[in-house]
Amino acid sequence: MDAVTDPALRQLLDSARSADSSRSRAGFGALHRHRGEDATLIGLLANLAECNAFVALTTKNGSERRGTIITVGPGGIELATSSSVTTLVRTSSISSVRSATRLHLDGDGAPQTSHSWPTLLASRIDRDDRLSVAISNNHISGTVRSLSRSLLVLTTPDSGVFYAVVDAIDEVSISVPGGIRHD
Repeated sequence: MDAVTDPALRQLLDSARSADSSRSRAGFGALHRHRGEDATLIGLLANLAECNAFVALTTKNGSERRGTIITVGPGGIELATSSSVTTLVRTSSISSVRSATRLHLDGDGAPQTSHSWPTLLASRIDRDDRLSVAISNNHISGTVRSLSRSLLVLTTPDSGVFYAVVDAIDEVSISVPGGIRHD
């Protein structure tokens, strides 16, 4: 091959080679990051949400929940467990997850994401919602009286008041009359 003697052409070829090399490094970096994310629980949950897979989750207290993952984030997930119940499960409370359906990753799905447990709860829970809350192995049901980033207040069926520290809550099941709530 003859040496390129035209300085303008040499500069164009060098620029193209440099750009191609940069794209290659960026692509390799993206693949490396993607592989690292998939190797985490959150990456796995996001992949299962993307597939719209029906999953079986086991929590650290031994409870099993089945449903379709709607929202995934480091703080927790939103699981559609039936047409009238949505369950929020704290990510740190999940001990295992398995898909009960065949997976088809086509890259078209993009699960909704949430960043923290208090943010996920605040975005899904409204005043007067009927909830069942799990804290360690204790389950409390009631109607939401108020919710802040740090405290959930429920009115219990016996007209008592229950206060729960948001960071201590492992799981919340929300009863939605008439179907799954779409926010």
